[in-house]
Amino acid sequence: TGNSLMRIGLTAVAVIATAGLYGCRTSAPEFAPAELESARSQLTIPLQGDPAALYRLRVPTAGGLRLAVLTSGSAGRMTISESMGSAISVTAWSAGGGGLFYDMREGCRLESADLSRVLGIGAMPLPQAVLLLGGRLPAAAGDTVTPTEDSHFLIRGEGWAADVRLASEPWRVMTVHEVGEKPGWSIVLGNHTGSVPGSIRLKTSNRRWAELELIRLEWHE
Repeated sequence: TGNSLMRIGLTAVAVIATAGLYGCRTSAPEFAPAELESARSQLTIPLQGDPAALYRLRVPTAGGLRLAVLTSGSAGRMTISESMGSAISVTAWSAGGGGLFYDMREGCRLESADLSRVLGIGAMPLPQAVLLLGGRLPAAAGDTVTPTEDSHFLIRGEGWAADVRLASEPWRVMTVHEVGEKPGWSIVLGNHTGSVPGSIRLKTSNRRWAELELIRLEWHE
């Protein structure tokens, strides 16, 4: 009948409208505020010691490289070597924040206190990068860590900022994306043992990239 057809039509309209309503809703945050606070507490505790790590390194122009990280407190050194042990570059930084990059092939020395000279990727400061490799948020003293509406963290430091996405059980960092006016560098972490990443892929908006695979990690008191 006409009334039956009208009721069916109204029901169909209601269903479509309801589906559209739910389709336009933003997804719920992945983690509750209390969970994010727990994550921040766990991922900002000091490292259990000074990390010494060795990685396999791949870049677009070469494979079979090694990257070694040695730290002592807030100071440290990153060395990139060929497979037979010949050093290609050495980057050293001090507790005061300054750093030097040594290009062993070109025989030059440049000031550098971030990853831009080491891997050509981006401007994350080296102490924060060490924290990330050690299974922590890349946030040093003086950096701000702010939860976002989509259950990420926004970290701001001197001259840089990044959006950090987490996973739980256990809490660990999954991605770090530079925040700025233009697309910047990004870091994707995987194969975690606890919160420590076993694989790291870094890339820039112009498609430069580097991949790290953890070979060995030691902690020194």
